[in-house]
Amino acid sequence: MEKRVTILLPNGRRQNVSVTANMTLLEILETACTKHGFDSEEHCLKFHNKDVCLTQQFRFSGLPNNCVLEMEPTKKRRIVSNVVVCIQLSDGSREQGEFAPNDTVWQVVQKLCGSKVSTFESPIIIYMRSEVIGQQNMEQTTLKSLGILEGRAMMRLIDKKPEELKTQANVYKPPEVQAKPKGDDEQPSTSRSAASGAGGGGFALTSNLIKSLKRSAPEVNADAENDKEMPSEKDEQPEAPKYDWGSGSGYSLHNAATTPMQMDNDADDSPGSAPPVVNVIGPRQAVLFSLDATQKQYDELPDSFFDLTVNDLKMVLRDLKRTSAGDEDAPLLTAKLRELERQKAMLSKLNQYKECVLRIQFPDRFVLQGMFKPHETLAKVKDFVREFLVHPSEEFNLFTIPPKKVLPTDETLLELNCVPNAVLHFAFLKDDLNTENHRFVLEKFVDQLTSEEGAHYAVQKYRCTRATVSASS
Repeated sequence: MEKRVTILLPNGRRQNVSVTANMTLLEILETACTKHGFDSEEHCLKFHNKDVCLTQQFRFSGLPNNCVLEMEPTKKRRIVSNVVVCIQLSDGSREQGEFAPNDTVWQVVQKLCGSKVSTFESPIIIYMRSEVIGQQNMEQTTLKSLGILEGRAMMRLIDKKPEELKTQANVYKPPEVQAKPKGDDEQPSTSRSAASGAGGGGFALTSNLIKSLKRSAPEVNADAENDKEMPSEKDEQPEAPKYDWGSGSGYSLHNAATTPMQMDNDADDSPGSAPPVVNVIGPRQAVLFSLDATQKQYDELPDSFFDLTVNDLKMVLRDLKRTSAGDEDAPLLTAKLRELERQKAMLSKLNQYKECVLRIQFPDRFVLQGMFKPHETLAKVKDFVREFLVHPSEEFNLFTIPPKKVLPTDETLLELNCVPNAVLHFAFLKDDLNTENHRFVLEKFVDQLTSEEGAHYAVQKYRCTRATVSASS
C-alpha cells in the first residue's frame, strides 16, 4: 500500500508527498520546499499544532497514513552543526569521529575504518532500521538523509551479502530440548497448558480459566490444610537477595526489618560462616570494591519451578483486581495536589531513613560506597569523592542512567530521589581522562579493597548500629 502525506504550505497550497517507511521527516520537508521554492532551513512541520521531530523516520514518528502536516516558518533558522558518529565493527570494537551532516556515509567509513573496510566483500552500514548496502549506495547517502543532524549517532558495519540480511533477525538460539522419560508424557500438564496460551513469558486470564479457578477453590483450600500439617520440599522458596541495587536512583533495600539482635545472633550462631572483612578507607564508612572481582553463581532451576499452579493464578487474579480497582477509584489530581503528594512522600522517606547509601561507580568498574544524610546536597558527595581521586583538581560530573541525567550539585539527595540508596556514575569533564585503563582512585585505596558482600554487610551493620543507638537514647 502506497503511503503519502499532505503538506499544507504557507501560501495555502497543498502538496502530496509519497513516503516510505525509512524516509525521514526532513526529507519530506525538503521535497515540499523544493517543489515550491521555500527554504527548508527556515521552516518546520507541525501535526495538530505540535512540532514534529525532523530527524525521525516516518515509521517511528507515529504519524498516520494520509495525514496533513502544516509547514510554518521557524522562529530561528536551523544551524548546521557537526555530529559525532561512532561505528561498531563485528568484533565489538568501536571507532568514532566528528563529521558534518552533509558528509556521505562512505566518507565516514573511509575515515574511521578505511583499512578494515578494504577487506570487506560486501560492506553494509546499519543505522536504526536503515541499511546502506555497498560502496555505491554509501557514496550517495549522506548523514543528513539518515536523519543525523545533531548530537551523536551509532552505526554498525558488517560484511555480509544482502540476501543474508533477511535471516539476521533470529539472533536467539533456543536451548536444546532434553528428552523426557516416557512416564512424563502420561502425566497431566494443566498448568503448563495454561501458561502456553499467551506466550512471551506471560499467560492469558480468560473467563474459562476464572471459572475453573472458582470450581477448584475448595480443593485448593483442602490441599493447603494438608500442606500445613505435612510440609514438603515444594514449599521451599529460593532466598531473596538482601539488597536490590540498580543503575539509577531511588532503589530500596530488602530485609529492612532486620534488627540488630537478629544480626548478632546470626553472627554468633554460625561460627563457620564468619562475617566478611570490611576495610574502611575514609570518612562516612567509605569502602571500595571492584565489580570485576565479584563472581556470582546462579543455580539452574528445574523446569517444574516455572510451572504455574492454581494458587499462582489465584494470586495473579487477586493482584489484577486490586490494581484495576485502584485505577478506577483514583481521583483526578491537580498540579497542587500532585505537588502535595510528592512532598508527603519525601517527608515519609525523611522520617523513615536517617541515612542513605550512595555508590559511585567509576569507568574502570571500581565502586566507592559512603553514607550520607538525606538533607545533604550533591556538592557534599562530590567533596567526598574528590578525597579518593588521583586527580582531585579535575572537574567531574555524577549522573544516573538510563537515560543519562547529570545531577545538579545544589539539590539535596532527597530531592534527587537518592533515598534510601542509589548508584551514581562518575565521569571527568575531559574525555581523555575517562578511559577504562586510566586509574581513577589512588593506589593506596585500591590495595584496601572490600568484597561486594562486605560492602552489603557494612551497610546492614551500620544501620543496625544506628537503630540500637537511637532506641537506647
